Amino acid sequence: MFSLTTLHLRFVCQATTPLRLQADTFRAGSNLRGALGQVMLRSYCAGDANDPQHAALCPVHWLLAAHEKPGEERRGYALVPPLANQHPECLHPGDLFEFGLTLLGTAQTFLPYFILAVPEMGRLGVGPGRGKFDLKRVWALNPLTGESECLFGDAGNVVRTPTMVLDHAAVLQSASSLIAQRSAATHTVAVEFLTPMRLIDDAHTAKLPEFAPLFVRLLKRLDDLEEQFATGTGRAGAEVCALHAAAARVQVGAVHTRWVEVFSGSSRRGIPSPLSGFVGRAVYAAPRPVWLDVLPWLVWGELVQVGKGTAKGNRVMQVVDV
Repeated sequence: MFSLTTLHLRFVCQATTPLRLQADTFRAGSNLRGALGQVMLRSYCAGDANDPQHAALCPVHWLLAAHEKPGEERRGYALVPPLANQHPECLHPGDLFEFGLTLLGTAQTFLPYFILAVPEMGRLGVGPGRGKFDLKRVWALNPLTGESECLFGDAGNVVRTPTMVLDHAAVLQSASSLIAQRSAATHTVAVEFLTPMRLIDDAHTAKLPEFAPLFVRLLKRLDDLEEQFATGTGRAGAEVCALHAAAARVQVGAVHTRWVEVFSGSSRRGIPSPLSGFVGRAVYAAPRPVWLDVLPWLVWGELVQVGKGTAKGNRVMQVVDV
C-alpha cells in the first residue's frame, strides 16, 4: 500500500501591528515562506553547509537546501497560505489570520521546529513593512473530514503530540464516499484551484486545467515524495502506464478559471521565480471505473498539492462534490 502520510497544521495568529499578507495578489505564501526561512537560518543552523553529515541532519538544510539536485528534489512540506476571500488586504492590530503547513512522511519529526519558529516569525515581521503578529493556537486538521485537534495554545506552552495523521486508508475512504454518492454511469468531479496552479505539459506551460497533465504531474510528485519521505521504492511501470491511460479518459466539462501572474524572489537563483498559474474551478467527467482508478490519487493531490511552488503556498487544490 502507498506508504506516505501527512500531518496538516493550522497556525492561528493575531496581528500586533498593521500587516499586509498580500493574499490578494497570491504573495502571502511566499512572504510567509521567506520569513520562515530567515528564522530557521538564524536560530537552528550552526554547522558547515559543505559537511554532508550536517546537511543530512540540519533542519535548515532540510527546509531550504536542494541538496544534490538543486531545484529538483522534493521538499518535505507544503504551505497553505491565507486566501484573499478569507482575509482583508491589510490586517489591523487584533485581527486574526491563519495559514497552514503540511508535513510529509518523515518530515513530521521537524514539527517542534515549526511551532518554535512561527512566534519568532511574528516578532521579526512578515510582508511589506514587516508587519508583526503573535501565535495564538496550532491545530492539527483532517482536511477530508473537517475534524481537528488543538496542539498548542489552550494549556499554556505545552505542545501536544498530534494523533490526526492521514494515510492511504483515509484517502481511499474519502474517495469511496465521493463515488458512492453517485448512481449514474458517468460521474463528475470538480476541483477548486485555490492558489495559482502552474503545470508544464510537453515543455509548454498549460494555461487551462486539462486533466491528464495535472494527473501526470501529481502522480510523479506522489511517487517522489513516497520514495524520499516514506518507504516507497518506486511504482511499477505497468501501473504508471495504466493510470496515465485512465487519466486520458477523463473529459473536461465546465471551466471557470483565470490566469494570474505572480513572481517571488529566489535566494538560490538571485532572480524572481514565476509562480503564475490558473485559479478557479474545473469540472471533470469520466465513467465510474475510471474514477475508481484515479480519484484516490486526485484526493491525495488535495493533501500534498501539485506542481512547482508548493513550499511557497502555490498549487493548493480541493476536490469538491458537484
